[in-house]
Amino acid sequence: DITWGDGRGKILDNGQLLTLSMDRSSGSGFQSKAQYLYGRFDMQLKIVPGDSAGTVATFYLSSQGSQHDKIDFEFLGNASGEPYTVHTNVYSQGKGGREQQFRMWFDPTAAFHAYSVLWNPAHVVFYVDGVPIREFRRRGDGTVPFPTSQ
Repeated sequence: DITWGDGRGKILDNGQLLTLSMDRSSGSGFQSKAQYLYGRFDMQLKIVPGDSAGTVATFYLSSQGSQHDKIDFEFLGNASGEPYTVHTNVYSQGKGGREQQFRMWFDPTAAFHAYSVLWNPAHVVFYVDGVPIREFRRRGDGTVPFPTSQ
């Protein structure tokens, strides 16, 4: 379901392709109709070029409520000319604080790149163009919350 975007989000090819875009005033977003517990999720993303301060491009999996779980990729706008940084985070039971940041080895504004999350009962792995950049493992002792139920 397109959740917001005033026509900037489109579902094409009999539901096989979703496009989201933005203009100078706003962006667009969607949510799946189904709920998922574990899987591999892929998105092709091209970041806004030039002075993009104030924009956020994000790809995330999230449950609902105050004790939500969330797994996300996030690009913050860039006005500095520095290389882009991708932020990753794993929330569980409404608590984050597990953010890690990575500098991209390419210009994410020049072309579309593949961002993927592999989530299973043992770990969450973040990929960029098929290259694993982060692994968040489930600890057997339960001392660090891990998204396993929503």
